Amino acid sequence: MEKMKILQVSNRVPWPLNEGGNIGIYNYTKAYCELGYDVTLYCLDGQKHNTPIKEATSELSKYASLYIHPIDTDINLDDAIKHLIRNKSYNVSRFYNATFESELIKLLSNESFDVVQLEGTFVGPYIASIRKVFKGLLSLRMHNVEFEIWQRLAQNEKNPLKKLYLKILARQLEKYESKIIRQVDTIVPVTDQDLYKFRKLFSEGVYKSIPAGINLNTWKFSPSKSTNRWYHIGSMEWHANAEAVDWYMKEIHPLIIKNNANYTLNLAGKGIDANLFRSMPQVTVTENVENAYDFVNSNDVCIVPLKSGSGIRLKILEAMAAGKLVISTTIGAQGIDYIDGKHLLIANTPSEFLSVFIEINNHQIDFQAIIKNARILIEENYATKALAKKQSMFYQGLLK
Repeated sequence: MEKMKILQVSNRVPWPLNEGGNIGIYNYTKAYCELGYDVTLYCLDGQKHNTPIKEATSELSKYASLYIHPIDTDINLDDAIKHLIRNKSYNVSRFYNATFESELIKLLSNESFDVVQLEGTFVGPYIASIRKVFKGLLSLRMHNVEFEIWQRLAQNEKNPLKKLYLKILARQLEKYESKIIRQVDTIVPVTDQDLYKFRKLFSEGVYKSIPAGINLNTWKFSPSKSTNRWYHIGSMEWHANAEAVDWYMKEIHPLIIKNNANYTLNLAGKGIDANLFRSMPQVTVTENVENAYDFVNSNDVCIVPLKSGSGIRLKILEAMAAGKLVISTTIGAQGIDYIDGKHLLIANTPSEFLSVFIEINNHQIDFQAIIKNARILIEENYATKALAKKQSMFYQGLLK
């Protein structure tokens, strides 16, 4: 098959490149185009994201035929209660839009595609309609195990009523994800761990784990010479990131500033509220990161203190590619084929974060060797174009 035609359907506009979900989709759109495939990208645009549509259209149209439809995904309390009573996932239903569905069906009726690649759980509401008109290969690329994220959020929640509600949301998502993985031809998770979890829900599915990748032309190797400037970057609109930063600032940051006056922390990400951190010592907040590489390159150590989460953290791969030391929880680093102490450092408790910090500053850890090993790992296993080619070859094998 010389020129495969691929339709990507997404619940978000993958621009700007300021969070993992956007980057993961954009990188594959671009790589498919560079491999010579004909790409069409249909995406919803949540109004709360304030997407720069003109800029996004200009950028994404370089690689794909583009359709963007606005949608209001804000939480409505009445709707949330109705879904709770009916035991239906409100997380999912907020992404259904009848106009988007009709435009999608019109496109599939008028054009012939080899593959429709659904970008994650929240485009699940369109599967049944797509199935009615599309006879090619229907792939579900799962960026996370969504129900697992909510299970972990529930597990970490102290408020008993909120804990109960989060458990209900997790069960609803598990039921929904178990349903949609049965409705597609293949499921492509981004980690082996996620593949294993989906296979437990549906053992007969056709699976292939292919990680999200990094554009090495963008993420050039510029290794840090010191370890004083720590940073966290990630959308604070994602519950797991908000939880992680809250934990780090309450439990870990105070321990480290007591130990060292040279340590600084730079917090950044979409939706971050600078007022929450303004009074905290040795902290700066970057509210608008115009260029992620420049931001990362101006710092030394990437922290990923996730307590909930699933899938793979692109910010870790980016930090490794750029030559930054990564300190992460086990949950944060899941899905990456790393060796602790060789490619990154693992810390799961406040005391472990402090111990790592002290060992680095006392030169007990050769952080520059870790940085070099991490870059080699990225070059060999996480370059986007090679991964996109691997995925397209998998599709071609199924189509034959």
